[in-house]
Amino acid sequence: MDIADKHFKTKKSAEEYVRDMITKIGVCESVKTHNRDNYNFLIDLFSRHPKYPEKIYNMTDISIVPNKVTPRFLELNLIRHDGTTDDISWRNCISGVERNKFKCAMRVAIDEQIKLFRSTHNNECAICKTTSADEYHVDHENHFEEILYNYLKTTTKDTPTIFQNASNNMKMFMPDNKDYEDEWKLFHEANAKLRMLCSTCNLKRPKWRHIV
Repeated sequence: MDIADKHFKTKKSAEEYVRDMITKIGVCESVKTHNRDNYNFLIDLFSRHPKYPEKIYNMTDISIVPNKVTPRFLELNLIRHDGTTDDISWRNCISGVERNKFKCAMRVAIDEQIKLFRSTHNNECAICKTTSADEYHVDHENHFEEILYNYLKTTTKDTPTIFQNASNNMKMFMPDNKDYEDEWKLFHEANAKLRMLCSTCNLKRPKWRHIV
């Protein structure tokens, strides 16, 4: 498991590292001000959260506060642009056990756009230029996560929380959320820069990291 510039052989070793970091910093109003390296590490850790990137939208800093139930333990809080705070479980970021139904539905919603792009473009990798790969992917040159993050900053609609089953164990929006789905489709169509990549180049591509 790689988080920022750190490599962890097990989830347990990652948990121990994060717990020790939080303990050493202690109660803190601004991790960004206290230690920028620790802040950047935590931002990278948050990208593993099951509800990333919507969990961290409008986030400007991180604070460390006593746990509400057991004050002798410390927890991480996200500080929003408007000054409000929201707790985030760093353990969920490491375990990744919760399925992100929302992001799944957002991908299903733009599936027709992806299929149309594939049907109108040749199998030639935009990076290595090969035309003989075994598999090609439609890739977001500006990452899907970045487009989703920017959409969440602009929409005024409430984020759906209930979904219905689609094919292949995927999730899709309920009929009641059609306005939200349609708005997202239009936003994606206007902002996505799609390209064809061979599977090798696509899998080697670095993930998008939100930088505040």
